[in-house]
Amino acid sequence: MRESAIDGFLEQVREIARIPPADADGDRVTGLFFVTHEVNGMTEWQIRGGQVSITPGDDRYRYLDA
Repeated sequence: MRESAIDGFLEQVREIARIPPADADGDRVTGLFFVTHEVNGMTEWQIRGGQVSITPGDDRYRYLDA
């Protein structure tokens, strides 16, 4: 994916994260993505609680960045 498309993609992921619970259990969309940039390295995108949290990728997942 080109860097210029990241903002649009992130907005789509945020829209998905905001989907309300479908039943009384209150379960929402959750997910974990590792996004790699050639210059900036890996970041971790966590989807939970209706939000997307972006943090630096943890070293234990560097093997995925090969």
